[in-house]
Amino acid sequence: MKSLIKTINIIFISILLTGTALAQTSDYQVKKNFEEAHNELRVEIETAMTVKEVDSLMKEVSNLESLYKDREELLDHALYPETYSGSIDQLKQNARNTEHKLLIIEDKDEKLAKLSNELSSYRSEITHLNTRTDSLRNLISDSEQSEQKLSALVQRYRNSMEERDEFVLNMIDSLFTSYRDMDSKSIAEIGENAREIGNENNPLEILQVVMEKNIQILKANDGSLNTEDYLRMYVVQSRFSEVWNQIGNDLVTLYGGNNTSQWESNIEDKLGDWKASASKNMWASIDKHLEQQNVDLNAFDNNESFYSAIETFISNATDASRDKVVTNENYDDFQAFYDFWNGKIKNEWGEFVQEGEVLTMAQISSIDTEMMSWRDEAKPKSFLIPILFGLSLITIVGLIIVLARKN
Repeated sequence: MKSLIKTINIIFISILLTGTALAQTSDYQVKKNFEEAHNELRVEIETAMTVKEVDSLMKEVSNLESLYKDREELLDHALYPETYSGSIDQLKQNARNTEHKLLIIEDKDEKLAKLSNELSSYRSEITHLNTRTDSLRNLISDSEQSEQKLSALVQRYRNSMEERDEFVLNMIDSLFTSYRDMDSKSIAEIGENAREIGNENNPLEILQVVMEKNIQILKANDGSLNTEDYLRMYVVQSRFSEVWNQIGNDLVTLYGGNNTSQWESNIEDKLGDWKASASKNMWASIDKHLEQQNVDLNAFDNNESFYSAIETFISNATDASRDKVVTNENYDDFQAFYDFWNGKIKNEWGEFVQEGEVLTMAQISSIDTEMMSWRDEAKPKSFLIPILFGLSLITIVGLIIVLARKN
């Protein structure tokens, strides 16, 4: 750029000194000088690195336009099929395009810097929460304390797990918000800058830590967690996979460096392992809870089989209540399952059941309807009215017989 400025300044000063320099210069020389200055400006504009630099070059374009304005007709003929004004306009358009691109990059760079700081805080918090959770789990494993103190320790561990899972959900939602609106062009423009972020703030590294820790906890399955915990962890995994499916390619493109395929394959494998472990623990825990409540459902290990098992159980129970003489025992069976259905599935676990699609809203509504049919069949009915009616009938018949005998 310095050489360009020097060239234009020399030309400009020459004009000021002679007053007739251009007039005395041959048409060929005018064309040659204009093309040299034009091409040098074009290259400088294309390779500009900052918005400030582009602003300076736009001023140089204006100077060039003023310098050769009086020779416009000559240049129109010399540059044919191009024109003098067309050449100047093209430089201005190139400068505007370069400035726009640099503004986007600078904006993305600021955003990346902000994201880098956020990712750094995410990593610190995840590390802190993992350390605390691991310490509590180790204390439980090595504990020789009383049952009461051990129970309190387990509760602290479960609370710590819940806090960690909530943080992970917030983190992945934040990542989704940050990256969802980036188009492929923007990603390509800032990719090189993003790869300069250190591994400690690389979101791929952080996400990998999250997956590995969850897989480790789920496979340990040491009995410290209950069904609600496993439902929540299942939801975290589902939400994590959902977000990855939407922005994973962008994250790999931005932060995968020269190992994009390896990163993508590694994370997909871990996601599969995490999903399998979360699903297995969650369904097994629900089944165990039902056994403890003396509710015998058919085997289930996914949404459809769980819904089918509940539907079959209610249908069989309804038929049994209809076929038998109604007793309090039949209604007690209904009440036990009703308490589980409304108390656990729809109330305590309701948020996770819906978010993780353990049961869909349509399935829940259908089961509610079937539960009401079961209740109507199982509910003990009063026999007082039929008995009184029968006694009244017998009395009337007796009176008729007595009167008939008297007659």
